[in-house]
Amino acid sequence: METIELSGRTGQEVYEELKHRLEGMGYLPDEYFLLDADWEDRRVIPRNADLFCTTDYGDSEGIYLDVYLKWYGEDGKPVIKSFATGKTLGESGSDMDRMFLISSAITKAFHGEQGAYARYRQMEDGTKAEGVVLHLSPKEQRVLMDALLEQRMRQEAQMTNTEQLLRRMTGSITAYMDEVGARPLRMSTADRAVLAVRDGELYAFSSLAVQITKPEERGSLLAAAAGRPGPVGKRMARLMLGTKSPYPEDVWLDACKRAVDTGDLQRVQMMLDLCP
Repeated sequence: METIELSGRTGQEVYEELKHRLEGMGYLPDEYFLLDADWEDRRVIPRNADLFCTTDYGDSEGIYLDVYLKWYGEDGKPVIKSFATGKTLGESGSDMDRMFLISSAITKAFHGEQGAYARYRQMEDGTKAEGVVLHLSPKEQRVLMDALLEQRMRQEAQMTNTEQLLRRMTGSITAYMDEVGARPLRMSTADRAVLAVRDGELYAFSSLAVQITKPEERGSLLAAAAGRPGPVGKRMARLMLGTKSPYPEDVWLDACKRAVDTGDLQRVQMMLDLCP
């Protein structure tokens, strides 16, 4: 997945993209994950800013994950500002491990993995996979055990949790589709396109979107693309807007509202310019 850019973007826009990515991985802290009030109202992140995280027990209860921005001012001195805070009410060692994994996911979202991705397994050419660390909640453990016991039968009701686990282990929606290709899932082309939006797989999305012709499915896909934070979401929305298929007024309204929620002013303007 592409790294999230910091410089020159509004704090809200970066936060919405990060939150979207963590949610798709099943890595949002269970109590809350909030943007610091200083970065609201379209405040722009300095161009030389970097990001780091700290994780520790709270003074009274729970475990906190604090995300900070650091840059150098005109006087050359470092400036550190709080960017976002996450919290879990749990205080066990397992809860601490999970919060550190979330911290790791945030760091990699901005800096990349700096090496081979864990999704690449043993290949015919001898390439070996990197290790992968997974922390499973009791609910996720139950999902995984059920999946193994039931051999992927009757899993539609648990698709969301199963999808998150498989995507976390494989690394992307494209690898996920390849992994389950020999064991067909009951997913339509439109469902797969929506998953591609969620995971930010532009190539998979562009190849799937052209195959969708039903107006209601195209409308749902436009709304999903318009609401996906980040540059990839903007390109997906532009791809859907570039078609000649007309969208009903209620679909346009929903898509525009979702675009506003991303905090991306250019995207909102793009939607308004092309609105019939």
